[in-house]
Amino acid sequence: FGFIMAPIWLLCLAAAIGLTTASDASKPHPHTGILTKYERKPPSAYGISLAGIAREELRSGKPVQKLIAIQGGFNRAVSIQEVPAPATLVWSKIMDFNQYSSMVEGVAECKIYCEKHKRGVIEVHARYKVGAGPFNMEYFMSHAFEPSKNSMTFHLDYDRCSDVSDTVGYWYVEQLDDGWCRIYYSTDSQLPSWIPVWAKDQLTKVALRRSTGWVDDQCKRVAGLSRPKGKKLKHAATALLAALVWRAILNKGPRLQQCVARVLFRRQS
Repeated sequence: FGFIMAPIWLLCLAAAIGLTTASDASKPHPHTGILTKYERKPPSAYGISLAGIAREELRSGKPVQKLIAIQGGFNRAVSIQEVPAPATLVWSKIMDFNQYSSMVEGVAECKIYCEKHKRGVIEVHARYKVGAGPFNMEYFMSHAFEPSKNSMTFHLDYDRCSDVSDTVGYWYVEQLDDGWCRIYYSTDSQLPSWIPVWAKDQLTKVALRRSTGWVDDQCKRVAGLSRPKGKKLKHAATALLAALVWRAILNKGPRLQQCVARVLFRRQS
């Protein structure tokens, strides 16, 4: 999965069973990209449409989720949601990387280490530390925001070694006539073949559920429409879930698998 809001459960699992190498800002990443990077284009360029989606769904407070199979055996996870805020406010939250630890569930630290402005594009490099309980991962991300195209792309900073093998993704924000805006979030991934199908499906659903929801929540707080949630409780639940997933996959125990599936289902509701 991409970025930080989508992969928390899988990142915790990967860290627990040692699928990744140790992060090191002084060394380059083992490769310069496996996944095809996004370009800053309209969602339609990536096969993303609103066909069959009612306006009520988009404004329900929960993102509309889509999974699209693409070439190379990769999966494209898409989240679409409309929020009661102008695009300027939405982008101010998405670009506020230094505050991610207080806005996005599972982010322990996020700090910008480089920022450049050139030819209408804002390039931001940030270090992330994500996880829950004893499961933590560190990685370095490069973001490119182009306001004139209403879009931001992201991928690993390959000049630094990250705990994540590879991730690419894309944000697109469309201003609507009634003061709301429509948020598109898309990221490509290839989950390891050893992860059971039931776990892949559940992990993907929960990841998509949280991909744009945090932006909606933050914008509503600015407007005084929601209250802060208990972050410690949420992180405790994340740690428990990560441990359950880990044990279920390693032990292949059907009872544990059923338990994880029930917990994931409840967290989606």
